[in-house]
Amino acid sequence: MTGASFNRRMPARRAILVLALAAALAGCGGGSSSPSSDPSSKDYDPAHTTLQKAGLEVCSEGQHEVGAQLSQLPGVAATRVFDVAKSCNGATRTPNVITVFQFTNKDDFTSGARKIKAALPNSAVLEHYPLVIASSGPNAEANLEAVKQQLPPTAS
Repeated sequence: MTGASFNRRMPARRAILVLALAAALAGCGGGSSSPSSDPSSKDYDPAHTTLQKAGLEVCSEGQHEVGAQLSQLPGVAATRVFDVAKSCNGATRTPNVITVFQFTNKDDFTSGARKIKAALPNSAVLEHYPLVIASSGPNAEANLEAVKQQLPPTAS
């Protein structure tokens, strides 16, 4: 390959590389810096939107194991676990925990929701496609109701 033909191909290669990088960042949520309160958005961040609007402070994230039987259900794109309280007062562990399972499709969502309810019999569980939200602890029902009030209406 001569230097002249190499230089003519370089702009095309650079353009492809730039497009690939932009697509990768968009897929990771790197294209936006503001979290969305819409669960179907790629920028949805329950810790900074829905939980906060529900009057709950996130004391920590990810300190509880949900187990492979739940986190690896078919169609689960992400599982996040939050210790929550009205006020953390410096605590990182609380008796109230919210677990959010985000699904990629409705078929897996429906069967996954049943499995989550069966595996977490002491939790209050809300199905709000694409999310299944489980709330446990002494304030489970009240916390889940507050979260439910902050979610957008589901499409019929």
